[in-house]
Amino acid sequence: MRKIILCMHTSLDGFVAGPKGEMDWIHVDEELFDYGARLTDQADTALYGRVTYQMMESYWPTAGDQPNASKHDIHHSRWYNRVAKVVISKTMKGRD
Repeated sequence: MRKIILCMHTSLDGFVAGPKGEMDWIHVDEELFDYGARLTDQADTALYGRVTYQMMESYWPTAGDQPNASKHDIHHSRWYNRVAKVVISKTMKGRD
């Protein structure tokens, strides 16, 4: 039997961005990054809405390759590049 693990990053009101799209309210430390990594490491598929996917796709594929990449950036970039991505969108034309 396949084990399904769901890790969802959202605020209590159902959004991750502030009223103007900002994400500067997010404050995490290494302990939280490590906890999140343990959860996401168990996943082989990521589910995104269009806007979040486009934001993730613009950063994570090469984030771990940057000279100033943090431990978190390297780890999450590797995870992002190896998992399947499913995008839920009415407007995005995409790949199979």
